This record gives sequence, C-alpha cells and structure tokens, in this order.
Amino acid sequence: MAVARMLKVTAFLHGSATGEIVDVLRRAGVLDISPDEHELPAPMDAAVEADLLDLEELIAKAQFTASFLGRFHEVDAPFSSFISEKLHVDEADYYALVADDASRELYNECETIADRLATIERQRSRLHGLVEDLRPWESLRLQISGWQGTEHVALLTGTVPATECASIRERLRETVSEVSVEELGPVGSRQAWVVMAHRDSVEAVQALLNLTDFTEVSFPELSDYPAEEIDVALDMIERLKAEEVRFTARAHELEAAHHTRAVTLAERLETEREALTVRERFGVTERVVVISGWVEAKRRGELEASLAPLCAVTDLTFAEPGPDDEPPVRLDNPGILHPFETLTELYGLPRYREVDPTPLFAGFFWVFFGMALGDVGYGLVLGVVAWLIKTRLDVAPGVRRFMDLLMYGGVSAMVFGALTGSYFAIDATTLPAALRALIVLDPMQDIMIALVISIALGVVHIVFGISLAAAANVKAGKWDEAVKGQFSTLWLIATVAVVGMGAAGVLPGAVVMPALIVGLLATLIMKGLAYRAPGSDADAPVWQKALGWVWLALLMAWGVATGTGGPSGPVGIALLALSVGAVVVGGPARSTLLAVLVGAYETYGMTGLISDFLSYTRLAALGLASVLVGQVMNMLGAMVAPMQLGPVPIGWLFAVLILVVGHGVNVAINLLGAFVHPTRLQFVEFFSKFYEGGGTAYRPFRPYTKSVVLHPVVRGQEGGTLS
Repeated sequence: MAVARMLKVTAFLHGSATGEIVDVLRRAGVLDISPDEHELPAPMDAAVEADLLDLEELIAKAQFTASFLGRFHEVDAPFSSFISEKLHVDEADYYALVADDASRELYNECETIADRLATIERQRSRLHGLVEDLRPWESLRLQISGWQGTEHVALLTGTVPATECASIRERLRETVSEVSVEELGPVGSRQAWVVMAHRDSVEAVQALLNLTDFTEVSFPELSDYPAEEIDVALDMIERLKAEEVRFTARAHELEAAHHTRAVTLAERLETEREALTVRERFGVTERVVVISGWVEAKRRGELEASLAPLCAVTDLTFAEPGPDDEPPVRLDNPGILHPFETLTELYGLPRYREVDPTPLFAGFFWVFFGMALGDVGYGLVLGVVAWLIKTRLDVAPGVRRFMDLLMYGGVSAMVFGALTGSYFAIDATTLPAALRALIVLDPMQDIMIALVISIALGVVHIVFGISLAAAANVKAGKWDEAVKGQFSTLWLIATVAVVGMGAAGVLPGAVVMPALIVGLLATLIMKGLAYRAPGSDADAPVWQKALGWVWLALLMAWGVATGTGGPSGPVGIALLALSVGAVVVGGPARSTLLAVLVGAYETYGMTGLISDFLSYTRLAALGLASVLVGQVMNMLGAMVAPMQLGPVPIGWLFAVLILVVGHGVNVAINLLGAFVHPTRLQFVEFFSKFYEGGGTAYRPFRPYTKSVVLHPVVRGQEGGTLS
C-alpha cells in the first residue's frame, strides 16, 4: 500500500503551556490536529477571543496594504502574467515580523492615497461627463444663469431627434407666431435646441414640445458661458491629473520600499490567526488541555524531539489507527511515481485503508499519453519546454511536479514516435535507414491494426481494474460480491476471447460453440448467484434443495450437449419439465430458476463493456490526427518554399513561419488531447471498476503561505529578506 502509515497522537498538557505548545507544533509542522473527540469545551477564553478580534482587524489592514501596493507592483520575471510571483523569506525573519508602528503608518498613508485616488477618479469622471454634456452648447454666447429667460421672453433648452428637427420647427411656427429656434451642436443622434418664445405663448410652446421627443437640458449648478465652463472643467481635469501623478509616484515609492514586507506581514498575521483558531480543535478540563491528531509514523521522532523541552508539562501517547478511525492520507510512492500522484489527487485521494491507485495506473497513463501524441519531435519539444518551466521559472512545487509528468509524457511520445516513424510528421520514406529500422507500425498504412492494438490495451486495462476489485472483495471476505460483480465479468470476457480466437483460426472451431454456450450459462449462474439459491432457505425440505441443484446440473448439461452436438433434445425436454415443476413446487427450486433469469438480465446489461473497450480507439485516433495535421503543415511549407520576390527567396521565410506556427499549434492542441483523454480513461474506465477515493489529505499544522516561500536558512535571493 503506497499510503503513508499514520499514528494517532494524543497529548495531555497543563493549561498554562497551551500557547507554547501551539508555537512548538506549528514550527515542527508534522501533526495534523483533529477536532477533540471527547466533546470537551475548547480553550477559547475571553482573552483569546479579544486577541482574535484584534488580529482580525490587523489582518484586514495588512491585506489592504498588500493589495494596494500590489496594484503598483511590476514583476519583471519571465511569464509573470501566467505565474504568480513568489517571495522568498527567511523563516526567522518571518516569525519575527510583527504589526508595528511602521506598518500602521504605512496602512494610514496607503489608505489616504487610495481614498484620494478614488476621489480623483470620481471627480474626473464627473468632469469629463460635464464637458461632453456642454459641448453642444459651446457656441451659445449666453450665460447659463440667463437660460431662465427675461421678463418677456422664456427660453427652453433641450435636445430633439436630428431627423425630426424640420418637422418640429414647422409645427412650432404653425402653432405660435412669436417663437424662435436656434440649433446648436449635435448630441449623438440628437440636436441641441434653444427655443425662445414670448411669455404669453410659452404654455402653448411647452404643450407642443411635450408631444414630441423634446428632452429638456439644464445645468443648475453652473452660471457662466458654456465655453468658459468647459475651460474651467478642463483646467480642473488637468489639475486632478497632476495630483494623481503625484500620489501615484508616492505609491510607487511605497511599493518599492515595502511591498515584500507588506505581503509577508499579511500572511504572517494569517498564520497567527490560525495559531489562535486551532485551539477550537482542542479539549480542555479544569487544568488540562487535550490535543489529538495524526502524524506520519516515520516522522514520529520529529514530533517527540520538538516536544522534548515541554516533557515536564506534556504527556504524549501514540497508537495505531482503530477500526473506526479515518486517518488523513499522504501518498508515499517512490520518487519516479511522484508526478503521477498529481492525477490521483485530481480525482481524489484514497481512503487510508484503500489501495493507492498511483502505481497501478502510472504505466497505463504513460503508454496512453505516448500513443495519443506519438511524435519524436513533439515529445522533444514538450520535454524541453516542461524542463525549462520547472528549472528556469519560480513555480510552486505542484507545478514542478506537473512539469515532471509532462516530461514523462514527452519521453513516451518520443518512444512511440520512433516506433511509428513520426519525426515532426516527416514522410517516413525520407528518414535515414537507422531510424526506419526502428519502425514497428505505420499507423497511416495499418489503421486497423492501430485500432485493434488500442482496443486490446483497453481490454487489458479494464480487466486489470476488474481484477483489482475482485482481489479487494476476496481480501475483505466478500465472496458473493466478487463472484457476482467481477468473476462473472472476467468469465464472460474470457468466453468472448475464446470465441474470437476461434473465429481467427487460433483455436479449432469445435471448441468455439461449447465454450460460448457454457461460458454464457456460467455467467448467468454467477451473475444471479444461482449457486446460492438451492440452499437459501434453511427450513426447506431436502428434496426441494436437491431439485434446485438438479435443475442447475441439467441446465449445464443442456449447454454442453447443445455446444457439442450431443443429445440436447432429451436433456432440453427434461430441463423444461423440471423448470415447470420448480415453478409449481416453489421454494429453493423456484428461487434457483429466478436467480438464473436475474443473471440473464444483468448479463444483458454488461453490453456496456463493448462501448468501454471501443472508447480506447480514441488513442489511435489522436495519434493519427497529430500526424495528419503535422503532414499538412509540412506540405504547406513545401508549397511556399520555392516562392521568390525577384532574386530574393522569400518562400523560405514563409515556410519557416508556417512550420513553426503550425507545428506549435499542433503540439499545443494534441498535448491537451493527450492529457485529457488518457486521464478520462483512467478516471472513467479504470477507477470506476475498483476505486472509490474520498480520503482526507494529511495537512499538518504549519504555516500555509500563498505568495511567501519560507526558507530555514538565508538563501540570498532577491526579495528574500524583509525590510
């Protein structure tokens, strides 16, 4: 079993040492602390609750500071848009970091700058909107304060649809004689108007305008000429821009000086919060605190050594997991299998007592990936790119492990590419003799053979999964489940295989029919657990039980006779008569008959295995698609290569561009398919046969940082020390 052995830990300590042991356990980082199982209250007194509230406030301020400075932080590392930046910090500096006066002053200044920048943005947006609204009225040489009109003349300002200007103006003149309209600038699809009318006629003018799409416009907060108000707004925008530049420059200064420390402080305070909230998983009596959890057996010594200074106030016990315990899980495979653990974790960790599927599917995934990509050149490109990402970029451990998986996939693709003669999809006939000698199968010429190989691999894959489930049931003593669920399926697959070998001439034809009939009947009996039916009723008479066994024997005899050309007629008549008798008599005899019928129904439901086997043909299809698209790119490159612009052979430039871009896109697309489809085959076709998952990850109590990478010693890396 590739799941690390766990030990159950229980620690009893004096209540006065709670804070000290929390710090010791956090630094040790080996104990996965479990909730108290004794239903004791947690050691969360008023003082701890108050500290937690204060800490929440400090965390909020620290996170705001880090987020604000992050807006002005520029990362010059390669591919920084896709890879989150890591800040390397000494562990000693990390634990020594506190929220001091300097951090509070930094928060206050960041808050002031953020508020002012937000205000500037709001004011600037408002002023830009005001300028846009005033533009149509810019040519109007009338102060806005005078838009209310005079004693005898009323002014109405607004907009009308540009397409209706002439008709509205005509209706105004027909209705009121003492009216004048001045058209100003456009407002999108509308036109700005100033309507002047005598006070005696203003009600009629307003009534007519209300019947049109006239929209009144006013600027009650302004008083000067529109052009002057525009100049004032533009001047204010420039002043706001200068102020924004000044505050932004100050923000950049703060970012350069304090960004690393701000981010680290935010995560450090979150670690302190975890040190307080972890007490909710403790139990406390009047004087004693109880801590329980799990530790890897091989790290027991680390835990004991870390708690040695507290041995006077701490009692530590270790025990093997009990039958009702569900320990957390950490996969413990050889280093060569670590990359494949990524897929196991993606699906779900096994339970503690469940088999780890990683070593079981690793070889299959490696083969399937290579078949789906299947090109030496593509595999080489994939391997080199994955190696560069792992070694040249500052990525998280999980990403590095995934790059290892892709490098394995690249090697597999190179192996299968060599066996099929695919080197950047170059025509195999043009390859050197040494490379042609490695070719085992040309999938372009032998498509059917490639498909058959894919299906055969699928049969092996699925049969292996079913066999694992059978072994697990047998180990657990669940023989009936093994017979009904797995042995019957394996028997049916073996029957079909024998029939197939007979059809292919590998086995003599005389074997095929008996094997088929007997195999099907045996499958029905196993699927329905018919062999259990004669003895299912302990109180039934012996003759009824015997009748059930005789009926099963006659059924198998009829099958053998039918398959071998023997006297199946008399046996069939006897079987039919006994079947009628079993139905009439009832009891175990009838139960046996019904069990076989149930087995027949469930056997019919196994036809889904055919689609499971056929789903593996996608491996050959993906490999063919990869080669075909690559060949198309090579053909396009060859077509444009002879092109010339006068004496200049520009065709080679276009050919190189087509090959680089075309093959690059082909690698990316087929890489996605080569990962997704083999993964699907593992999860759907393989895991579903024997694996449940649902385990809880082993998560020791220690700082889990996001951007900060802790180092036990000074590494001298840029950004690795606090300032």
